[in-house]
Amino acid sequence: MSENATLVVTATPNPDEMPSVQAYLQGVMPLLMGAGGKLVKRQKVGKVINGNPSGMVLVMDFDSDDAVTELFASEAYRGLLAARDKGFAEMNILVTSDM
Repeated sequence: MSENATLVVTATPNPDEMPSVQAYLQGVMPLLMGAGGKLVKRQKVGKVINGNPSGMVLVMDFDSDDAVTELFASEAYRGLLAARDKGFAEMNILVTSDM
């Protein structure tokens, strides 16, 4: 098993597709929790000092990066791709570890 991992997601919702945003969020959160994710923070972005703006940030800890990788490769997650791609102008899904 690989070392602990932290999932960091930055996302810019498409304001014209809020039903798709809600469908994605309602579908993905149970998958994340079911894969052993522990919510650290879920926040909206208030100010951008440098870089591309995003609307929301999610940070979750997992027991391994394998757990995160398997989740995003799962059939259940693939079922959410249409809602994700329609509901968000941009989404960055990052698996991080301690330095």
